[in-house]
Amino acid sequence: MLRTSRPAAVLIAVLVLPAVAAGVLSSASAQEPGARTLTLKELERGSTFTHIRNTKGTPQRSNVQGDLLAFTNPLADASGQRVGKISVSCTTTTGSRNFLKSTLTCVGVLALRDGTLTVQANTSPSSPTTTGAVTGGTGVYANARGVFVSNEGRGGSDDTITLAD
Repeated sequence: MLRTSRPAAVLIAVLVLPAVAAGVLSSASAQEPGARTLTLKELERGSTFTHIRNTKGTPQRSNVQGDLLAFTNPLADASGQRVGKISVSCTTTTGSRNFLKSTLTCVGVLALRDGTLTVQANTSPSSPTTTGAVTGGTGVYANARGVFVSNEGRGGSDDTITLAD
């Protein structure tokens, strides 16, 4: 995610579905049937971020109910090779004058070489970790389900996605 502000970094970590695990994307789809773990890094370089304010005149540091956040981040595998992109949109469901105290409901799509994964989470920009659900997919990820954890880190978020068998 774009490292232009703390809120942007938090949002990137929020949905960039999360941490260090046991497999790499390139080999994850080749594993035998059963639970699989994908480990990805959301890169800040090449990311985008937009805060769409639906209430005029609100302070820049606020996040009002109904505000939208949209971002994209390139995705890399453990070796640093780019393997796809995550696109996320978040709706502010609990607003606050202090952005970090707001609550966001986010949905995202990870576009990978061998298919897509859809994810969703409810999160707060103040939390460096976001946990959510894998709700579906296409390609080798058709009908995917599982969980993800995204941990904000230096240079981007570390995502661990665990797919159920």
